[in-house]
Amino acid sequence: MSGLSAALRISRRNARRSKWRSALILAMIGLPVALVSFVLSALFGPGPVPDRQHYPLGQADALVTGAREWTGVTQDAWGNRIAAQPGNDPTPFTPAEIAAALAPGSRIVPFAQADFRYLTPQGYDIGQIRQVDLNDPMSRGTFRLTEGRLPTAPGEAVVSADRLAPDTAPGVTLFVGEKRRPLRVVGVALFDLTGTPPGLVAFPGSLPDAAFGPVHPELMSRGWLVDSPRPVTWADVRRLNARGLVVVSRTVVEAAPPDEAPSRVRVSSLTQSAPWVAIMLLEVVLLAGPAFAMGRLRRSREFALVAVQGGSPAHLRTIALADGLLFGVAASLPGAALGVGAAWLARPLLERRAGYLLGPFAAPWAAVATAAALGVLAGLLAALAPAVAASRTDPVAVLSGRRERGRERAGRPLLGIVLVVAGTAATVASADHELGWIATSALVTQLALVALTPALIAAVARLAARLPLPLRFAARDAVRNRGRTAPAVAAVMTAVVALTAVGVTWQSRLARNPAYAQSHPQAPAGALWIAGTNLTPGLWDRVRSAVREEVPAGVPLVEARTLTSRSGVPVYASVPDSASDVSRVEWSDATESGGLLVGNDDLLRYVLRRDDPQAVAAFHEGKAIVLNPVVVRQGQVRIDVSPAVARGDSAPLTLPAVGIRATGEGWARAVVAPEVAAKNGYGTATAMLMVDPADFRVPRATAERITAKVERISGKAIVRLEAPEAPDDTFLLVVLGIAAAVLVLGMTFVATMLATAEARPDLETMSAVGAAPRVKRAVVAGQALVIALLGSATGVLAGFAPGIAAARQAVPHHAEVFLRPDGVQVTAPADDTSTIAIPWLLVGLLVVALPLLAALGGAVFTRSRLPLPRRRIT
Repeated sequence: MSGLSAALRISRRNARRSKWRSALILAMIGLPVALVSFVLSALFGPGPVPDRQHYPLGQADALVTGAREWTGVTQDAWGNRIAAQPGNDPTPFTPAEIAAALAPGSRIVPFAQADFRYLTPQGYDIGQIRQVDLNDPMSRGTFRLTEGRLPTAPGEAVVSADRLAPDTAPGVTLFVGEKRRPLRVVGVALFDLTGTPPGLVAFPGSLPDAAFGPVHPELMSRGWLVDSPRPVTWADVRRLNARGLVVVSRTVVEAAPPDEAPSRVRVSSLTQSAPWVAIMLLEVVLLAGPAFAMGRLRRSREFALVAVQGGSPAHLRTIALADGLLFGVAASLPGAALGVGAAWLARPLLERRAGYLLGPFAAPWAAVATAAALGVLAGLLAALAPAVAASRTDPVAVLSGRRERGRERAGRPLLGIVLVVAGTAATVASADHELGWIATSALVTQLALVALTPALIAAVARLAARLPLPLRFAARDAVRNRGRTAPAVAAVMTAVVALTAVGVTWQSRLARNPAYAQSHPQAPAGALWIAGTNLTPGLWDRVRSAVREEVPAGVPLVEARTLTSRSGVPVYASVPDSASDVSRVEWSDATESGGLLVGNDDLLRYVLRRDDPQAVAAFHEGKAIVLNPVVVRQGQVRIDVSPAVARGDSAPLTLPAVGIRATGEGWARAVVAPEVAAKNGYGTATAMLMVDPADFRVPRATAERITAKVERISGKAIVRLEAPEAPDDTFLLVVLGIAAAVLVLGMTFVATMLATAEARPDLETMSAVGAAPRVKRAVVAGQALVIALLGSATGVLAGFAPGIAAARQAVPHHAEVFLRPDGVQVTAPADDTSTIAIPWLLVGLLVVALPLLAALGGAVFTRSRLPLPRRRIT
């Protein structure tokens, strides 16, 4: 221990002397540890999202809901898995009845929540509105106000941060429900994720209780928060169940065992992340290795003095390894603390980005300590090769000013070659498995290439015999100092492998996308369409005017409408597409039509893609034109309907129909005239405007102007031009190009500085025999070129296999179902796994541009004046 203590004191003294080198090593080790600690704390610090309650407890002791008619109520501790006989038209309890059922002295606060359709200045929206007094202490902990103030009177509300938009910002008045009750937004808040987070929270009395619908045992749409003078026990819960109440008690919930232990999930996550952590550790070791080697070179005289005074090779090795231990501890501990602290400080920003409140912060100290330990291990591993070199110090050669005889050997590459082949084969075979398997097999290949790097450098030096002097000198200097050059080349190679793999995966995914802007065609080729059921008639008039300003006069605008109730609430119509009536479209398409469009002859021609006299005649007779004749039975079609804001079931709609197939792909399931809708008790509302390409093909520049105008009118409309568009890989090239420039150039410059320092005696000799000043610049440029080019070329070749495997692994092996704006459900086949695209611009940047840039930087930032040889007194 005394020897280690002395070695640490020596390392500390040398660290103070070389402040810039020390800062560089601390950054190389500390920043990855800080990054990993930040990610671990940000992901696992808040804990799992609760999924047991229908309403957050906050500071309340309990919450209750129920009705007089409920019988046989049973529940679990969290108020889930409720069994009850709700009866017909259940009657909610009054506040007095609730207070009488609870312990004497209890205080109750009512709450209610349900989905509503409300009008904003930019159109309609649908979301959950909660009604409760946020100023009451029992609501504390369920929200955090970020802007404005809390509601203090009926008619005021706060909006959730994830629903904040220009048309819901503080100061805007919204109109809720069919009776258009006003709600003025006075603030913005983040809400707890327990249950369903609300879009708006209104002050009590803003909406009548009846607007929230009947009391239901599982929805918990209406109830009371309870502040009890004593804990609400499980016996109290069962007693209240017998009276028709469902109860969620804080005391019961805190005492109940968790549903599932998250340890298995976390162990699985850690197992999947292990190869990525190992790759990062390898990169840190290779990055910091040249810096430790530079320190060993500058301290060679110190090691020689220790050796001549009786220091053994073990002593020299301990002194050099002490550098790794000192820097590892000094970088990892503050790095881990910095990552945890940054995650805690970033919680408000993370919550704003997420749009909801995170759980109580608890740093995963075991994972953070593991990251710090890996940082210390990285420091020791990075200092290992320089420590071995220090133990072989030749004191006579160092103290006399002569170069030490190199002892690096290229070794036998057979084992490395076998591992490269095995790792590459495993990478290709892992394409059908999880991404962690690809990373693990790629890591095996990386380690094999790192082991092969010295032999690769020796092979390159043999090929450089006929190159110009600067390149020939750089290649031979690299092979003569493989202990310094190999880590630098391996570090560049490891970074380039990752960048190439990401580039191949990303480019392949882009290449497999269809030639349309948004995955699949949503309308006839060349059509311009605007969809949005949430726009008011006034907004649609402004949209029409904006479109007519851009298209030639006389070009018709095809209008598609959807069903509404008499009061104007959208009605979702589900048109079957098979004889068995098993296919139902989910209520999530852009028009909320379910495939049933209402319009005139222009719409019929647009949908069928031709003029059809038979269809027009049937259309004018009041029949539905169904594009799948199989679903027409006995001259009729049965359509299921439901309101946008469900408050009960609606009777199906049966219409006389005729089946007519479209030319090509039909762009609806059924078309009816407005008179048919009115005859059956429904209104209509505009849902889409289209410019038929048969009438006019809108140029892209015109479409962009229309899009800009519509976006200024309302953010609730979708504008799209159905025109081929090549995948845009600009973002890919910019991101990967910046990362490549930082990593490759940074590693190359550090290694070049070390090579220049070691080559000083050779440069002195060149100066003595009359070499020109530009020779030094050429030599340094050659050293940078050899390191960058060798690492980049090898890394690109090694990165193809994991990139191709990841590209094939990322392809979904099942068909994807999506909904078009006309409400038709379409099943798209899985992507073709045979499409593999190589990002040649990125490859050119890595193999050509960056090595040349590294050489240019080495030449520019090097003094051209050669050092004069020092006279030595013998």
